[in-house]
Amino acid sequence: MMQRFQYVFMGVALLVLAGACSVDPTPKSVSGTYRGVLQSAGGELAFPIHIQADSDSLHGFVVNGADTASFDDVSLKGDSLIMGFSYYESYLKGEVQYDGSLSGKWKRLDAGNEYVTMDFSAQKGVDYRYQTDAPKSSYPFDGEWQATFTDDEETFPAHGSFVSQPDGKLYGTFQTETGDYRFLDGAYSDSSFTLSTFDGPHAFLFKGQLQPDGSLKGDFWSKDSYHASWTAEKGENRLRDPLQVSADQAIGNKVAFSFPNLQGDITSSSDPQFQNKPMLVYLFGSWCPNCADEARMLRKMYADEYSESELEIVGLAFEYSSNFKKNAQIVSRYKDRFNIPWTLLVAGINDKQKAADQLSFLDQVLSYPTSIFINRNHTIEAIHVGFNGPATGSAYYNEIQRFKQHINAIIQ
Repeated sequence: MMQRFQYVFMGVALLVLAGACSVDPTPKSVSGTYRGVLQSAGGELAFPIHIQADSDSLHGFVVNGADTASFDDVSLKGDSLIMGFSYYESYLKGEVQYDGSLSGKWKRLDAGNEYVTMDFSAQKGVDYRYQTDAPKSSYPFDGEWQATFTDDEETFPAHGSFVSQPDGKLYGTFQTETGDYRFLDGAYSDSSFTLSTFDGPHAFLFKGQLQPDGSLKGDFWSKDSYHASWTAEKGENRLRDPLQVSADQAIGNKVAFSFPNLQGDITSSSDPQFQNKPMLVYLFGSWCPNCADEARMLRKMYADEYSESELEIVGLAFEYSSNFKKNAQIVSRYKDRFNIPWTLLVAGINDKQKAADQLSFLDQVLSYPTSIFINRNHTIEAIHVGFNGPATGSAYYNEIQRFKQHINAIIQ
């Protein structure tokens, strides 16, 4: 009887100790590598997380192929580890378990000022994204693919580009006519693959299956509810040039706008600072990573080549909220993040139809970002729809050259 009591006592003691570990984590105890997982409708959407302790502070990042997305706020609050991307109003919150794993939620501000929420977990000490089989001798998914996506509302073209590794890892992206799906990272077998990315605002999961005729069929899930099916065949990129996507009717239109700046003062295209100046006006959202890719590119290009020119750049922000004060704070963080020296205005909410109604010089708004090249007479010379970021490789470098070409044309 005494021996049985001792076993029970020891078991209770171990549970107490385990409980203590789960409610009293320290920066050092949460430091390490994790396999993060969001529970997508399509299955596990996995991504590696790295957390580092530096004195009493924490830092961390997520890895997607050749890209890293750094958290700008990592902290312990009670027994929970919080990893945030404040500029996207996105964060992972996981309660630290006795074995060091995390269990909680991902929340991110979304359209309509609502929050996306998904179940989140992370296993500590696991450094793979998706487990792979034995070394591969064939690479059925390598190369370029002409793809078509279909969701509940539309069918649209895309272009896939993938590179396989002998250990079963697969990297690549899908590009559309309004932007790309970021750095995708995953694994493949002889007949199927899984690719995913998580960078704060995006949570993408792709699955593909090789067909007997060599084509592909698959599914795409985004965030908590979006789903599209897709098919693809081997072939070169046939997407339209970003300068050809917008309707030609807007070319030659006179540009006029008037919106509040970050201090709430109205700024207009007719103001003295813009008179007889060539302008690049771009529509963006602080919530939009493709916009962030464009901003990063523009900031470097401006500093390297155009800071001494007469070029005026104006960013028109279309945010999730209709609250000006909140939007001004969010856009201010965007300004600080990229060290932007040009004018930023708070234009409205990210409804494309409402944005087009506010910008009478455009016939439609198809994408964020949209960049408008305007001559000294303030008429439109060209419209660039979307942006292909670094994940697209050569397409990204083509974007840089297109921007330079059209900026050089309007500053003459």
